[in-house]
Amino acid sequence: MSRLTIPFLFFSFFLFTSAQAQHTVIMKDGSQKKGEVKSMQGPTLTMMHNGRPVEMLISDIRTVHFYDEEKAASASSTNLRKKFKEGFKEYEYEMEGRKMISFPKIGLGTKDEGVVVVEVTIDKYGNVLRAEPGAPGTKTTDDKYLFAKAKSACQQAKFDSDPTAPLSTTGKIYVTFP
Repeated sequence: MSRLTIPFLFFSFFLFTSAQAQHTVIMKDGSQKKGEVKSMQGPTLTMMHNGRPVEMLISDIRTVHFYDEEKAASASSTNLRKKFKEGFKEYEYEMEGRKMISFPKIGLGTKDEGVVVVEVTIDKYGNVLRAEPGAPGTKTTDDKYLFAKAKSACQQAKFDSDPTAPLSTTGKIYVTFP
């Protein structure tokens, strides 16, 4: 009986650990930790990271993604992503059933770099109602400044008008800073 019990325990342990949730904690300094968030109590968050419990101050955390970012990115609708080129700059956006007709104007004047993903909500006339920088996939060297530049630029974007479209449609604009 013990010959069967030990392999069964190892197999069930493997199934249990592979079925664990994968979370990504992004700290304010830009570092990331992957593991499973166990609890948030008072000012601390506890997660299992590399098989050990790690406690972090919630005030030091920028974002917690409660899904596997890599799986979400691969399962993302990359076929919905459209590219446009203006001069030497290339931009990308995702907006189901809509086409961008006036592109964001992003001025230079920064040494910071990275990609800011801006979640954009438009009305059926193609006007930007809301632009929120920092969606999953954002990776920058200076969040505050680049977020402000990306938000300002994306608010200037314009999409085609579609009277049969819903009152609002949400998508993303990927702003890359050199």
